[in-house]
Amino acid sequence: MKKFLAVCFSLVFVASCASNGSVSHWHGEPLGAIIEKYGTPDSFLKMDDGNKVLEYNKAYSSHLAGNFCSLIFMVDRSNKISAATKQGDGHNCH
Repeated sequence: MKKFLAVCFSLVFVASCASNGSVSHWHGEPLGAIIEKYGTPDSFLKMDDGNKVLEYNKAYSSHLAGNFCSLIFMVDRSNKISAATKQGDGHNCH
């Protein structure tokens, strides 16, 4: 199951590298910077190769509409951000 999830996350990162928008600046930053900015991740996966995947989810709504934001970070064995992607419809998704 972990290998399947790892492949899925890898495909998401590869497919979205060109359109990362406001999260691409995290590439090369230390893991601690992400945790300092966003806190404890909503989900965390340590893969067999030592890489890690962190996901932050944020949902918020108003009386008119609801928004969802998901930030996903791939962290290499040296604890540096190797990829970042965002998904969602929130304008504050960064």
